[in-house]
Amino acid sequence: MSSRKVAVLLALALGAVLLLAACFNPGPTVVAQPEPLPPLTAIVPITGDGSTAAPEGVPASFVTTCGICHTVADAGTTGTIGPELSNIGAIAGTRTSLSAEEYIRQSIDDPGAFIAPGYTPLMTAGLHDVLGDDYEAVVAYLLTLTDEAAEAASQ
Repeated sequence: MSSRKVAVLLALALGAVLLLAACFNPGPTVVAQPEPLPPLTAIVPITGDGSTAAPEGVPASFVTTCGICHTVADAGTTGTIGPELSNIGAIAGTRTSLSAEEYIRQSIDDPGAFIAPGYTPLMTAGLHDVLGDDYEAVVAYLLTLTDEAAEAASQ
């Protein structure tokens, strides 16, 4: 048999082996896309079993609702989806013609009204209802968040 025929037969055999290997290789597993999130009213807070308490002075619903997406050092929250809120009490009144309290209330009631620079409008509507009786406490807490308050607490 000529060397050319041997080379062709070897190439064909190698091709057949590679083709079979490719056909029987399952490859990476396809991961199903996550289901859409349920409405906020159907979400059970992550600390619903009482195993994680909010720090003193921090409304528990802030930690279990707002803290999922926002970082506030005082509250021990480390969310990274939304902007850090550690100084929101000081800067809220400087972003629009609204007072800090009005700005915070409108940001909770109508999350798309103001979008912090560098973020997209991901905050969902309906948080006022989710916070329920803690709504006023969360607003009051957010108003206390200033760099000055953080400095005083650390001394």
